[in-house]
Amino acid sequence: MAIPVAGGALLVALILYGHSRRFFSRFTNGVFLSVAATIMTVALIAAAVIGTWGYGAARRIMRAEMRISLDSIASIIQQQIDLEVVRVMDRLGGLSKAAVPALKPGGDLKDFTSSLQAIQSFNQHYLEIDLLDATGRLVASSEEDALVRPAPDRIATAFNLEGKPFVSEPKPFPAYKREVVYVGVPVKDASGVVVGALGTVFDLQTVFEEVIKAAKFNESGYAVVVGGNGHILAHPDASRVDQDLSQYPAVIEAVRGGTGEVVARNGAGQMRRFLYRQMRNPQTVDAKPWILLTEIDESEALKPLAQLRDELAAGVIVIILISLVIAWSAARSLGRPIAALEDVAHAVEAGDLTRTSRLTGEDAFSRLGRALDRMTRGLQERDRVKDVFGRYIAKQAAEQLLKGPLDLGGEAKRVTILFSDIRGFTQMAETMTPEQVVRFLNEYFSEMVDAVMEQEGMLDKFLGDGLMAVFGSFGDQPDHARRAVLASLRMKALLAKINGERAMAGRPAIAIGIGIHTDEVIVGNIGSKQRLEFTHVGDGVNTASRVQGLNKEYKTTILITGSTFDALGGEFEARPVAEVTLRGKTKSLQIYEVLSARAPRPAVAG
Repeated sequence: MAIPVAGGALLVALILYGHSRRFFSRFTNGVFLSVAATIMTVALIAAAVIGTWGYGAARRIMRAEMRISLDSIASIIQQQIDLEVVRVMDRLGGLSKAAVPALKPGGDLKDFTSSLQAIQSFNQHYLEIDLLDATGRLVASSEEDALVRPAPDRIATAFNLEGKPFVSEPKPFPAYKREVVYVGVPVKDASGVVVGALGTVFDLQTVFEEVIKAAKFNESGYAVVVGGNGHILAHPDASRVDQDLSQYPAVIEAVRGGTGEVVARNGAGQMRRFLYRQMRNPQTVDAKPWILLTEIDESEALKPLAQLRDELAAGVIVIILISLVIAWSAARSLGRPIAALEDVAHAVEAGDLTRTSRLTGEDAFSRLGRALDRMTRGLQERDRVKDVFGRYIAKQAAEQLLKGPLDLGGEAKRVTILFSDIRGFTQMAETMTPEQVVRFLNEYFSEMVDAVMEQEGMLDKFLGDGLMAVFGSFGDQPDHARRAVLASLRMKALLAKINGERAMAGRPAIAIGIGIHTDEVIVGNIGSKQRLEFTHVGDGVNTASRVQGLNKEYKTTILITGSTFDALGGEFEARPVAEVTLRGKTKSLQIYEVLSARAPRPAVAG
């Protein structure tokens, strides 16, 4: 609420200051601007204050409802636990009368044990029912292995043998892996003398779970019961039972006070809103209050307010529209030239450089329109120059050259070089006229260059019937080796298409060789100030060219070096061909033949 009020006060101050200084008088449409600004300021302030107040009130109501829901759940749990404890006490009290004969010398403990087992089977919440004698020794139990274990709760035994009933704090019971309480009552004979104790390990976790699992706050909010020691007694996720939450800010605050809410991080580090309240602990001795805790995603908790928020936003929009309509008549002369200029800007953004503003007059809008028209003509000329450049040098290089002055030199960069060449082209060209040779090469290179461009490679140069392409020269292309191999496989596929067309025309098939090598070369402008060429220079270029020539020797189509193979990471099917020493080299070089792209592995059902 404070922010909208402060913002509104600031807007009012600005408007009053503008009126006192006749700020809008410097504009041609100063009266319109002054009135429009005043109307919209008042409308926005009113809408913001009322909307913020209504939204805040709704949030407060919703949080109050969540606290009421938490109180209701606490009451239900409390009543159910109290009822269960009373029932267990009553059942044990009635059973204690039947236990007196069994505790007498010669008493039938076996028959009494059968009775305990029958009661346990009738109500699964009784995990174990035990009978102890006046010395605290376990003499009968519904569980056969209980007699070889110590008494389930020595504190309860001590209290019971003093003639007092006892309810323990819930705690994990290893034998059943459940959160249980031990409820015990004294066994007295007809004269009121304590002759033993009768107790049960009662599954209190199930009682909690039935209510906790049903408790929902929004979509993902849930409730948790925390014991007096800070450990979870009940949680929708059973695996979190007995987890220690004693250091949670909400638990710490709940121990200090009764009811409230805290915004803090949960165990997963997520910021959540925690609502908490204390609950009465049914424990007989040193009872610390239990805590009912719920964890809520704030954004999810306020999701039901989305409709209200949308309606308030719609109201603000309506108010703004009304304000605009009031000022519309004065804005028509201003809006038309702005719309015309905006249309030209959008057309230029979409690549249409033929659109003009067609504004006449001598005002600022007309002058701006003429300037915009001159700009589009300049862009047309720039695109024409770039298109001409792109036909003679790589488009990427043309774009870089047009960005600034040309400098000699370059930079070292790791790239992947691809050389391609037609096998036996000299003999084939002897049977063709020069026109046929040019037409064939144009058709062939159109297909091969498309394969390079599909992988965003740079066409460095044509070498007679061959070409040199480089991948990774421009921008960020960490997968330049992969792109080069994909381009080579595409070239191989396009060659099959070309040969199919040649076969239909009765011409012989052609073969190509492709060599690929990954290395560090110099990328940049090479030449003189009068004549520059953007190209790649280095030993890696020579290596790629010579690897391409090995295809003829090994009867292969695509050969790559070991450096390229290592950069591919096993994505392609390739076989080692040979370890060769290229002409002019001293070190041997492993070469591989690329066969195809590796088929993706089928997903494993899981």
